[in-house]
Parts: sequence; C-alpha cells; structure tokens
Amino acid sequence: MPSYDGKIKLAFCKRLGQEWQDLADYFDIPIDDRAAFRLGDEPREVWEWLDRRTRLDELAGALRDPLVNRGELVDQVLEAQPVSVPTTPSVWTGSPFPGLRRFNPEDAPIFCGRHRETNDLVRKLADPRNRFVVVVGASGSGKSSLVAAGLIPRLQADALPSGKDWPWLEFTPGGAEGDPYPILTARLEPRLKGCRSSEIIKRLRAEQGYGPIELAEQILADRPAQAELLLFVDQFEELFTLTRDALRQPFVQLLTTTARSSRVRVVATLRADFFHRCLDCPGLDRLLRDGSYPLGPPGPGALYEMMTGPAAKAGLEFDEGLVERILEDTGTGSGALALLAFALHELYEVRTENGRLTDGAYERFGGVQHAISQRAEKTFQGLESAAQAELAPVFRELVQVDERGVATRQRAPLPMIDRSPAARELIDRFVDARLLVREPGEDGQPVVEVAHEALFRNWPRLKQWIQDTADDHRLRRQIAQLAAYWHGHDRQAEHRWPDERVVEVVAMREHLKLKPTDFTALERDFLGPLDRDRMLAALDEPATTHEERAIIGVRLALLGDPRPGVGLRADGLPDIVWCPVPGGEVTLEEDAGTFAVEPFQIAKYPVTYRQYRAFLDAEDGYHNPEWWRGLWVDQPPEKPGRQFNRRDNHPAENLAWLEAVPFCRWLSARLGYEVRLPTECEWQQAATGGDPANVYPWGPEWDGNRANTYESELGRTTAVGMYPQGASPAGALDLSGNVWEWCLNEYDRPGNANPAGDARRVVRGGAWSSDQASARAACRDFGAPVIRSGSIGFRLACSSPI
Repeated sequence: MPSYDGKIKLAFCKRLGQEWQDLADYFDIPIDDRAAFRLGDEPREVWEWLDRRTRLDELAGALRDPLVNRGELVDQVLEAQPVSVPTTPSVWTGSPFPGLRRFNPEDAPIFCGRHRETNDLVRKLADPRNRFVVVVGASGSGKSSLVAAGLIPRLQADALPSGKDWPWLEFTPGGAEGDPYPILTARLEPRLKGCRSSEIIKRLRAEQGYGPIELAEQILADRPAQAELLLFVDQFEELFTLTRDALRQPFVQLLTTTARSSRVRVVATLRADFFHRCLDCPGLDRLLRDGSYPLGPPGPGALYEMMTGPAAKAGLEFDEGLVERILEDTGTGSGALALLAFALHELYEVRTENGRLTDGAYERFGGVQHAISQRAEKTFQGLESAAQAELAPVFRELVQVDERGVATRQRAPLPMIDRSPAARELIDRFVDARLLVREPGEDGQPVVEVAHEALFRNWPRLKQWIQDTADDHRLRRQIAQLAAYWHGHDRQAEHRWPDERVVEVVAMREHLKLKPTDFTALERDFLGPLDRDRMLAALDEPATTHEERAIIGVRLALLGDPRPGVGLRADGLPDIVWCPVPGGEVTLEEDAGTFAVEPFQIAKYPVTYRQYRAFLDAEDGYHNPEWWRGLWVDQPPEKPGRQFNRRDNHPAENLAWLEAVPFCRWLSARLGYEVRLPTECEWQQAATGGDPANVYPWGPEWDGNRANTYESELGRTTAVGMYPQGASPAGALDLSGNVWEWCLNEYDRPGNANPAGDARRVVRGGAWSSDQASARAACRDFGAPVIRSGSIGFRLACSSPI
C-alpha cells in the first residue's frame, strides 16, 4: 500500500475540488456517509473514508479510470514531488497561460481544472434529448474555454459513439450590421465544396428553416453514418446585444429546427444575465429546460489545478508559497478566473531564465487584482498623445452597453477603427499587450475585439469612460434599431427621429467623438441634419425642400441658433442686424397714393420669439404702463397672446399692433435710439429695392421655393431666415411669407402714422397661411390694432443713420 504524507494529502484535496462526487460514486460511498461529510471539506472526507478502510491503494487506479478522468492528479500529486519542483518533462512550448484570450482546442493539454464540468457536458450531450446545450455562466467564468478546449477535444477523442472525426463549426451571432447569417455562411462555405455563399445564405434564410440540416447532410455525406456536425455558437448573448430585432426570431427558429436533426448538435455559451431573454424567445425556452448547463466559478481546488497543471506541462516552477498566495488573492467570486488568467500570463512574461515564477515579480505587477489595470494603464501611458486621444473612437466600436448599463464586447472590422496612424498605434499596442485580439473576420478581413470583458471592469480609465458614456452607447444602439423600423415602415414621418431629441444625439456624438460618416446612410436619413454649419449651408441650396428648411429651423433652435440678428446680445437685449434701404418714391396699390421715402434701415429678420420674450420677461417691459401711454388702449392686457410655435428663432406671433408698438418704445429706451415699426411705404421700398418691377423681393416672377406661403404646404411658421434665396435687394429676409408684418400707418389713411386711435393698421408680406398673391411686395392688407393672429408678427425699422 502506498504511503502518502501530509503534503500530498493536502495537495490532493485542494486540487480535487468538486470532483470528489465522481470519486464518491466510483467507490460507492453510501449516501448517509456522504451526508455526514463536513460541508466545504468533502475531498478530505473522501480521502479519510478511503484511509479508514485501507483503500488508498485503489485511489490511483480510480483517478486514471476514464469515468473519473483525473489521471493528472496521479502524475502531479500522488506520484510526484512538490509542485514547485516538477518531475514531469516539459510537454508544452511557450506560455501555458493564454491570458485574457480563451483556451482553444489546440490548448487542450494545458486546459486544467474543469474535468468535472467537461465530463458533465459530455454526459449531457450524450442524452438524446439534449441536441441543443447552452453553457450558462457569468462573464469570466470560462464558458467558451470549457467548450473549445474541454468538450470539443473530448468529442474528437470519441467521447460519444459518433466516430473520432467529428466536424465542428464555430461562429458568433453578432454579424456585420446585426445580421448573423453571413458569418454562419462564411463558416459553412469551406466545408461545402462547390456551393457559393449566395446559395448557402439563401438556404439558411429559407422560411421553413431546414436549410442547415440539408447543408449538414452535405458536409457529412462522405463520413460514417453515425458522424454528427457540431455547431458551436459562442457568445450567444450577441443575439440580443448585436443582432437586429427583425432577424432575431428567424435565426432562433433556424437553430431550434436544426437541433431536431439527428445529424447536428448545437452547443452555445451564454452570459447568465441574458438567460431571461432566451426564455422570451419561442422555441428556445423549451430547449433550455433540458439543455442548459449552469457553469459556476471554479473553486479553490480547480483554481489550484489551473495554475499548477499548465505550469508543470511547460516545465515551470512557482516560488514556495506563491500558489497559495495567488489563490488567496484571487478568491472565488464572479470574474476571478479572468483576473487569475491575466495575472498568470503576466507572471510568465517575467519568469526567470530557468523558468521560475517568482514572488517578487508577482509583487511588482500588482498581483491578481491589479495586473489587468496596471498593464492597460502602462500601455496607454506609453502612447503618444494623439494615440491616447483615439481611446474613445476605437473603444466605442468595441463595447455595447445594454439598458442596465452592463457592458459587453463586440467585434469591429479593423478598417472601421484603424482610420489614422494614431488609431493604428493604439490598436497595435493593445494587441501586443493581449488586451485586444485581431483575427480574420467572416469575409477574410481582419476584425478586432476586446480580449475579455474583464478589461471593462478592471481598468479604471475605461470603466469610468463606459460609465460616463453608458447613456450615449444605449442611444446609439436605439438609433440603429429605430432607423431600421422607420425604413421598414416606408420611412413615414411619424416614425422619424423627433426634432426634440436632436440635442441628445449631438451630445452623444461629442461624447463618443463620432463623425457624420460614423452613422450609416440610413441612420443619417433617419436622424436628419445634426451639424449647424451643414444646416446653414443647406439653406443656400435651392433643392432643399420646405420640410427640410422647417426641420433645420427647429434644430437650430434646439442646438442654439448662431446667426446674428436672431437672438439676444450679451447684455440681454435683442440683437438686431440692420439692412440699409435707399430712399425713393413708392406708389401704393388700391390708389392709396404715392409717397416719398427717406433712407432708413430695416431689420434683416422679423422679431423672433426669443427677442420678444426679452420684452415680456423684463421688469420694465410688457407690464410697464409707460410704454402704452397715448395708445388707444393705455394699459397692458392682463397677459400677452400665446405663442403657438415656441421656438426661440421663430417669428414672434399672435401679438396685436398695440403690443408691437410698446415693444418698440421699450427697446428704444434701452438702446438709446428710436426703433419703430416701418411704415408700409418703407416696407415696400425695402421689399422692392425701389424697383417696381420686383413683384416679389427676389424679382418679377413667383418662385415657390423662396418663401413659406400656403403653397409650401407646411401649415406653420418656420424659423426666420430659412429662405436666403428670397432676400430683398436690401438683404432683408422673409418679406414674403412666414408671417404678416404690422406696419406703423393706418390702412385707410396711409400717410397717418400716429399711434393714437383705433384705426385699422396695415399688414404686409403674406404668411404661411396665405397664397402667393398675398406675398407680393405691393400687396396691402389690414387688421384692427387689437387683433391677434398666429400668422401676424412684426419687423423693426429705424431712421438712417442710427
């Protein structure tokens, strides 16, 4: 009977972990005896149970049995020297610790610590009811590695009676532009000789959903009848984070239909926080009832083996006590495995020449808890400032943030983020540091992704940026989804992005450092104009439609209209841009007479709502009786008229002549010179430039693209100055359309500009609700001085020079 000392017993118990149950089954330990085992100390209880019955000599054979499959414990513990002095020859070249990247099938010899889970998966997949198995676990629990380096090599080693030559395909559902079909097509095409990708994708998209089964039959045509195709769907949560809504359920149906085939098995990995989303998908809920496999974080024994097993294979030695220290630092919480994996890789990078992993090196890079953050920050600080500035533009394409603020990784085509030498420097350095992964994509072009989501949680700089921009990431995703919905509903106006939310988009663009070209053409159409300079330039384009001009006006109001003459000065008074008008002689229609006009100045725009509101809000403004003295109504009304279009850069409206005159008196007092309403002769002179041939401000012919009148079919005012092509010779805008404008003089006695009395006052220029005839420069109309209308505003004039 072998003699095992206390150190061997301790090492064995630490490394056995939860696999004690396999040993208990193998030795037929009674259930009552197992129930008496101390909770958390079961491996020691198994050892002592065998020791009391003098059966420890059977332990090595049990561990080597395929049903238990823990033969490495015999080699590395029961029959080995202490782990710090490995006696087994080196069988692995290079680092046995892949860091944040997952273990792949070729890494199976160094994939340790998950034997029980691998066996569980094999047994679960062997159950004929479980053709669709989903490994469910927290981010960083090692789901992908378990399948790629645990399950798949076991299947290829004939763990199931389907033949050793078990073909398998791997893909992730988050394909380009939210479409999972092209990436699956790209994985199938090399195995389907003679099939074009267009044919494959057409069969995958077929409504009945049997395309993958037929394609699998083709792949397996030259293989034994019992051979099966394994579809490995990694990062299944991308179905909810990246896949377009319209494609999600059809793709789920494709997978669930495929899972009914006797020639195909589907294995997927899923983050646990997305499990509930799967239950909402018809078909998936039933499959998950039988096929889900919960993967918890590894216990201390498994973590011990994950360190010492690969090290032994690579001929590495740990300083005495270092393994235990790392175990203590790592803990067993969610995400511990990713931290350990990166720390072990860092430890390997600074190993001694004779392959020793030292306590001092571990101390220098900050240990398990700080290895990722220290490496990331050191890499970042080593960049030139221009490359550092590319952090947001690069990582915004590599992270997806859901409604709860949880960050998940996503792949991005290299050309999307490698758009400058500075961006290329950042990407290259982070790839070299194993924090980013660069690999071929579905079309052969390289793609980039974060090596592990642990980077999001453990690098303070990136973690803070994600927290600060979480709302922006969600908004960007929402835009993509709603743009697709809008397009799918014939681009109807009611489904378009609301103007009121343009400020959010502009702020999001600034936070994420997005350029217009970072949105797709569909998204740009859906969002409408966003850049003020581009919007103002669009006003000068004759092809810009009335609706587009109206939208531009609203968005300029929301973003802050930068044009002089539209808002307020720094001192809070209306900012007026004056246009000089030459003197001349004006003949009025309706035989109302001919009058001389002296040179004067007229405002470029009608008074805007923001400018009029300065009068309403001023302590000495609207409610000051002084401004009403001598008028027909010598006291201000209880409240002003309601502004229907409450945008700062839209014309003030729904105000009476008896309210426009007090505004002029108030502003004159504040400016120190007189401003007033123009007389209608002055107004007509400003509109025609003194040339009666100018039937409209822009010339003799009507042009419906130069004014907002009834013909525009907008049915509302626009912001002032939205029709630069409609400028008068003096440079004043909106003299045709938008709102009628009060003039100073009486309608029936044009020569009388005395503000006293209740005589009808002239309005000029037409409005959004009037036709082109009313927009003529010579057209006269009138209104009672107390009347308010949503189609009447006013414009200022003053004597020249000021």
